[in-house]
Amino acid sequence: MHFAIPSRAADQSLPGSPTFKMRSKSKNYAPPLLSQLWSSVFASESDSFERKRRSSRRSAVSAAVLLVILVVVAFFFVVYFVAVKLTSSVQPDGPSVVLVLGLDYKAYKNDYLQKIIDNRKEYADAQGYGLYVRDIHDFDSRVNDPEKNEWKKMPLIRAAIDQHPRSDYFWYLDQNALIMNPNLNLEEHITDPKKLNTLVLRDIPIVPPDGTIRTYRHVPADRMKFIISQDHEGLQTGSFILKNEEYSKFVLDSWSDKLYQEYTFAKKDKGALEHLAQWHPTVLSKMAVIPQRTFNSYPNGVGESLYQDGDFVASFAGCEAPERNCIREFERLWDNRGRVVVKK
Repeated sequence: MHFAIPSRAADQSLPGSPTFKMRSKSKNYAPPLLSQLWSSVFASESDSFERKRRSSRRSAVSAAVLLVILVVVAFFFVVYFVAVKLTSSVQPDGPSVVLVLGLDYKAYKNDYLQKIIDNRKEYADAQGYGLYVRDIHDFDSRVNDPEKNEWKKMPLIRAAIDQHPRSDYFWYLDQNALIMNPNLNLEEHITDPKKLNTLVLRDIPIVPPDGTIRTYRHVPADRMKFIISQDHEGLQTGSFILKNEEYSKFVLDSWSDKLYQEYTFAKKDKGALEHLAQWHPTVLSKMAVIPQRTFNSYPNGVGESLYQDGDFVASFAGCEAPERNCIREFERLWDNRGRVVVKK
């Protein structure tokens, strides 16, 4: 008779077997469904804990980064504050007005040019203004043709602005001109908006006598940054005032553009400025054209341009012409100029 003897593996799975009974009595035993449920719950709690731990870590990192940013900002704020305090103590506010003078040491003798400097210095000292003087040939490299000095006034004024960034106004006055009445304060005489409003010539042609483009009628004086005069031919660039703003820098850079220097304007730099004023409203909208005798009289002029005793400035522009003599015209004015009156 043949008997089939169960294997050990089969014995373990049979109810009633010693192995089955031992497993049944073991406290670690759990039916498969309950075990899976327990593992799922345990895994869920473990994942939740891990997420909380990661979230907490990210929050800690974010807080640390924010703290670092705040510290850096505070540091730079302190550095900026200290720098401003030091700068204000080392570099006080500049003079309200700076006179700008370019001299041609190649064409004129030193004693003549020194008198021009003395004239400007006397006025600047009397009014508490600054004075910026340079050899005009320092700017030869800034123009297309070094022989054309009329184009060097723009980089000259730019250099003055860079030297005195805190000043309000820059008054360019040609070498061939004298301040005849040094007791006139520029702000009271011209630049104060209330005074300027009474001087501005409105609705007049930029190029007289019948140019198409005319000055604006209703622009308030406090918006005008470029103050200039004109004679019977047009704008005169021997004496003008610029306010220290981005507008003025834009005008100077545009005016001195090398394309304009190469163009054959009949009136050279004057023609270029008239072109800007006529065809670029941005320039004209802040330009004030005032009567010529206000600060640019001509001793040999006619009509409204003719110099009269007591006028602010006498200009002998164009004295280089063969029929004229700069030194002779200068000496006649030098001997008759007004002197500073000391206020008691």
